[in-house]
Amino acid sequence: MVICRQTFLLLYCLSIDKLKALKKHVREKGVGPRVHGNTGRKPAHAISYEDVLRVVRFIHNTSNERGIPQSTAPRGIDNFRLVYLSAETTKLALHEEYSTTCTNQQVRVLRLTAFKDVWRTCLPLVRIASPRDDVCATCEKMRHGVMDAIAEEEKLLAVDALETHILQAQTVNKI
Repeated sequence: MVICRQTFLLLYCLSIDKLKALKKHVREKGVGPRVHGNTGRKPAHAISYEDVLRVVRFIHNTSNERGIPQSTAPRGIDNFRLVYLSAETTKLALHEEYSTTCTNQQVRVLRLTAFKDVWRTCLPLVRIASPRDDVCATCEKMRHGVMDAIAEEEKLLAVDALETHILQAQTVNKI
């Protein structure tokens, strides 16, 4: 039974160029799987161990300088306390500091997404605090007092106390 060329190409979803390439491979290397030419080569943009180590050192040093360690480890993470960077800090700003440091040292700079990936995988316990996390212990106690208040008058007194505390903290921060 003879199958015409167009039917064969249509049946296997091949183009003429693909068919020619397959015929050439069979002629030169025999019947076997085709291997891509870049197999086994390392990409030029691959992240090296030194690059990862540089990012980890930078984030670790930054967290030691500016970080606020939690008083206790959260549940499920034994003996490892979270370290929060201030809520004003952003990953973009930290990446810019990292990139200026790297350019001053004349070493390779990782891009922002790679920087974030290394941070997420290697240092998951260093986090940036949300504005809600960045409060003092007195504010937290007073907020719980507002939530726990049952009577209307008790709740109003707790809200007033919290409001005056916040206003006092804002005036101290402005000075």
